[in-house]
This record gives sequence, C-alpha cells and structure tokens, in this order.
Amino acid sequence: MFIAHGLWRVCMHPPYAYMSMKGAFNKEGVVAFQNDLMATASQFAPQSIAEAVVDLTEFEMSTADSIEDTRQYFVGVTQRGLKKVNYVGANALARHMLAQLWQDTTTEACFYESMDELLSKQPHHQENIEQLVKIRFKHPN
Repeated sequence: MFIAHGLWRVCMHPPYAYMSMKGAFNKEGVVAFQNDLMATASQFAPQSIAEAVVDLTEFEMSTADSIEDTRQYFVGVTQRGLKKVNYVGANALARHMLAQLWQDTTTEACFYESMDELLSKQPHHQENIEQLVKIRFKHPN
C-alpha cells in the first residue's frame, strides 16, 4: 500500500460544507480525504449538508486510479442530500473531469474562476470561507 498524498482542510456549517484541497492526491489520499469528510459530516444530522464550496486553486489533480472511488463518493453524497457543489479555481481539465463525474447524479456542479467571483454571486459564503482559510491543512498520515 502506498502512503496517502494530498492536503485538505474542511469546515462545515450546515447546510454548507467548505473545503480546500492542496497538492496532488493519489488514491489513498482521495480515500483518506473522503473518510475525513464523512467523519466530519457524521457530527451533523443526516442529509444536513445540501451545498458545498470546494477551493481547488492549489489542487494539482489526482491519479487515474482514484477516479472510480471519486465517482462512487459523488453518488453517495448525492444520495445523502447534496444538491449543489461550487468549485473555485478548477483548471479546464479538472472542470471537464468533475463535470463528467457528476453527470449521473442530481447534484448541480458550478464552476468559478476565483473566490471573488463566487462571493460576488453568493455573498452569504463570506464568513464561512474566512473561517476555512484559518484552518491548517491536514495530511492523512
């Protein structure tokens, strides 16, 4: 088994979840990230998270072997009530891949070039995003 790679930070304020991903993720890192998200979300009532904001400005992608795990995770969060996910700073390749991964779900995927663009359209996220950036990045090991 490989050592997990990738860093993240998470902040949840139902009905919203906020996260930042940093670096390159291998399959083990993606699984560790998903497990951490599920553990954090389990502190709240089932189906209490309806919308997510995901900052990908420092994300370098993930390995091909993690794609199916990600697809399964997306199906699961849709079933648990996620209605919308807002991606910030995703490059063209990431946008394409994410759009494909969400296409068989009912969750709406939206893309923003920058946090400023997101906040200009959804200013209610300002305070929670300010809290998110104060959280240290977590490593799975």
